[in-house]
Amino acid sequence: MDGGRRTIDVIINARSGTPGKEAAARKASEYLSSRGITARVQLIRSPDDLPAAVARAATSDADVVVAGGGDGTIAAVASGLIDSSKVLGILPLGTFNYFAQRVGVPLDLEAALEVLATETTPKAVSVGEVNGRLFLNNSSIGLYPAILKQRETTYARFGRSQAMAYLSVAFVMARPPGFLHLEATADGTPIARRTPLLFVGVNPQQMAAFGIPGDECVDAGRLAIYMTRPISAARMWRLGVRGFFRGLHDASELEMMCAHDLLVGVKRKRVRVAMDGEVARLHSPLRYTLRKDALRVLAAAGDATADR
Repeated sequence: MDGGRRTIDVIINARSGTPGKEAAARKASEYLSSRGITARVQLIRSPDDLPAAVARAATSDADVVVAGGGDGTIAAVASGLIDSSKVLGILPLGTFNYFAQRVGVPLDLEAALEVLATETTPKAVSVGEVNGRLFLNNSSIGLYPAILKQRETTYARFGRSQAMAYLSVAFVMARPPGFLHLEATADGTPIARRTPLLFVGVNPQQMAAFGIPGDECVDAGRLAIYMTRPISAARMWRLGVRGFFRGLHDASELEMMCAHDLLVGVKRKRVRVAMDGEVARLHSPLRYTLRKDALRVLAAAGDATADR
C-alpha cells in the first residue's frame, strides 16, 4: 500500500478486442488516481508478456488485479488469481464482453472504473476447468475452434468487430462439417457420440445470448453440455441461422445435459480446444469440471447476475 491508499494493479492487453487501449490505460490511471487510488497500469503489447505480468500481479501488495481486454485476457488474468487471496477487477475492452455481462460490470469504461473505485466486497463466481485450464464462459471442441481460427484470419484482414466475428461463423458453417467420435462419461455415465461440436458452458448470460437453454445447469452447480447431432452442412447452416434470429430452445439437432464432471476421449493424442475465444492444443482425454464459487470478482452493488 502507498500511505494508506488502496493499490490496484491494472493489466491491459493492447492486442485484445477493439483499438484504443493506450487511451484506456491513460483513462484508468487518471480516473483511479483522482479517486485516491494508486493504480499501477501495465499495457501489454505482446501476448507472450501477459503470463509474466499476471505472475507479478499475483504476488504484489495489491488486493485487486484488474484485467482489461476481452474474455480471453480476463480468463488469463483470472487463472493467475484463482488460488490466491486476490480479487479480480474487470475493464471490458473486448468484442463481446460476455463475462463482464455475467457479473454485472458495465460495458462503459468510466462506469466500469467507478465499480473499481467504489466496490470493495467481491462476489463469488463459478468457473470451468478443462485439464487444469480455467475458462469463464465456455470451452468447446470441433466446429467452434475452427470458427475461432477463421475469425483471427478475418480480423487480420478486416479488423476486429462483431460483424467480422459473425462473418467468420458464416464462412465455417458453409463448409461440410467434420465429425468427432467421442467416448465420454458424464458423472460416470458412459456416452458415445458422433458430433461436429461439443460445447461446455458455465456462463448463463452467454447461453441466453446464444439462445440456448442451460442456465439451470449452472444455477445447480453443474456444467451445461451441448452436442450437435450428425447433420449435413445445409442443416447446420439452417441451425446457425435459427440460433442467430430465434435461439436454439427446443432445437432437435442439439442435445443438452448437465453434469458435475465430464471426461471426453477423442481418437487423437492432442485436440484443439477453444476456451473463452482462445484456442490451445490439449492432451486427450479432456477432463471438464465446474469449480463452484472459486473466483472472487468486483461487480456493481446489488447486481443480480453474479452466481448464486
